[in-house]
Amino acid sequence: MAGETLTIMKTDITQKKHGGNANSTAAFETIENQLKPRQKEVYDAIEWLDTLNDVTIKTLCNWLNVSPNVISGRLTELKAMGKIKVIGRRDGCAVYQINE
Repeated sequence: MAGETLTIMKTDITQKKHGGNANSTAAFETIENQLKPRQKEVYDAIEWLDTLNDVTIKTLCNWLNVSPNVISGRLTELKAMGKIKVIGRRDGCAVYQINE
């Protein structure tokens, strides 16, 4: 809906199991902002390809030799983490850039 803001909740998925245990919370906060291997692969590809051309999901799929469903979730995750941003559209696709 227009004008609505999406809020991303960062919650330790084990909170119910560990009941707010300080060690569990600290472990979650340590890994919360780390990139998983596929996220890192997509992030690095955007960083590299951005020096050559606009980066769309089509560009990334061609570069990484994967289908869109393999990386679309990683793009969403990277956007939610604030690691990448959408700077426009080309050929019906979002154009991605590293968010510095």
